[in-house]
Amino acid sequence: MDAQEQIAGFDVGNTSTKGAFLSDRGVELVLCVPTPPVETLAARLADGLRASGRALAPGAQAVASSVCPEANAALREFWRAVGAGGGLRFFGADLPVRIPTLVREPAWVGTDRLLCALGARKVAGPPCVVVGAGTAITVDLVDAQGRFAGGAITPGFALSALALHEGTSCLPLIEPSAPAAAVGLDTAEAIRSGIYHSCRGGVAALIEGMKAQAGGAIRVVVTGGDAPLLLPLEVGAPVVHVPELIFIGMSAALQRPTQ
Repeated sequence: MDAQEQIAGFDVGNTSTKGAFLSDRGVELVLCVPTPPVETLAARLADGLRASGRALAPGAQAVASSVCPEANAALREFWRAVGAGGGLRFFGADLPVRIPTLVREPAWVGTDRLLCALGARKVAGPPCVVVGAGTAITVDLVDAQGRFAGGAITPGFALSALALHEGTSCLPLIEPSAPAAAVGLDTAEAIRSGIYHSCRGGVAALIEGMKAQAGGAIRVVVTGGDAPLLLPLEVGAPVVHVPELIFIGMSAALQRPTQ
């Protein structure tokens, strides 16, 4: 990455789309808007950029990671309108994420997971476990050699609540949050407690299993919009919360090939 070049990064998720400016000095978060409905995403991104008070330099470049392909056209539309002639490239399609992997089919791993692994490797060093708490919860291992070693994917807090509501006749849809007690005194409290403790307990169990597989001490890096619901994590390892992790990974991917 050229120290003088302005680069915007976008993280397109199923729930929200975030934007940041990337540089050798670090990451500056600029905007966060809901991804759906994608029909109005371009306009909301433009509104978010205006509200930030930040201006794009002529010819500014942009990179993006997306797990919501139906939103990609809206991001391109937004960038054509505000990008002042600079290009927009997507990790995976236009740019590789250069991290060695041990998975059977690397092309099927989401670029968000690979970029977060790169970011965690930079922040915490290998070996480490990367926890992403969003629509889905991902728990991934970066091994002692700095390789993406695979991981686990499970429904996140809100998706678990939606699945219970839509998959049953009588259970209400609740907003996930920390319960007042483990024992719920009505149906909504019982659902809230069950989702909260099962998500937290599942993540903790996965971290312990990955720690055993790594064969020694590890660090844990937590990111994602629902990270506060997971923290503090009760695991036998140091835990750090890094909201801008994927953008740190983008910066690492752009600066130089990783080993």
